[in-house]
Amino acid sequence: MRIFKKYAPVQIARHVSAFFKGNFYIQGMGAFRFDGGRVVIEPSFSDAQRRIGREINHSIAAFARPYVRSYS
Repeated sequence: MRIFKKYAPVQIARHVSAFFKGNFYIQGMGAFRFDGGRVVIEPSFSDAQRRIGREINHSIAAFARPYVRSYS
C-alpha cells in the first residue's frame, strides 16, 4: 500500500497505471483500491472520495490518449 501525503492526481494516476492492481491511501481522504489500472469507486465512498476517484481515472485516461500535434 502506497501512502500519499498530499493529493496529487497525476502522480497517483502514474502509480495506478504502473502497478495495475493494489491499494493506496491519501492522508486526510482515506484508502482507495485500484484494479485493472483504474480506481474502483466503492458504493460506500463519500462524495469527495468519488470525485477524487473520478479525477484520477480521468488522468489515467489522458495518458492513454495519443498526443496529436496540430500544424497551423
